[in-house]
Amino acid sequence: MLAMMIATFSATTLCACNGTNTETSSSVETSAPKTAPKVEVIYFHNKQRCKTCIAIENETKALFEGELAELVKSGKVRLRIVDFSTPEGKQIAKKYKVTFSSLFVVTNPGKNETAEDLTRFAFANARSNPEAFRKEVKSKVMNGIK
Repeated sequence: MLAMMIATFSATTLCACNGTNTETSSSVETSAPKTAPKVEVIYFHNKQRCKTCIAIENETKALFEGELAELVKSGKVRLRIVDFSTPEGKQIAKKYKVTFSSLFVVTNPGKNETAEDLTRFAFANARSNPEAFRKEVKSKVMNGIK
């Protein structure tokens, strides 16, 4: 319980989501064949998002639409953007124990899956060092499809 409270406090101080919402987004999935992906990147957000939260989404989308586009088309990777304030989003967030904006890389989704939480890294780099952010997320995805 104490660890959960500390994690929540750390995440709250890490993300300055103070009710400013300069851009909105709904739950989105990249279009790909209906086969199970080898790697799924999930970005969780709420209705109220700060500039860093929006940068995480934008930089992740740019990566999937650019450098990872062929892997998306082949169905090996998928990006899901989940608004956890919706009923569907709440169910997905519950599975990953998400209560604030978060970024996860999930290998083998649904069966023997492993989920790596990149939230701290994402908040530290998406706005200030987007190249490093995209490079690290791509590296995690590529390692997951091996």
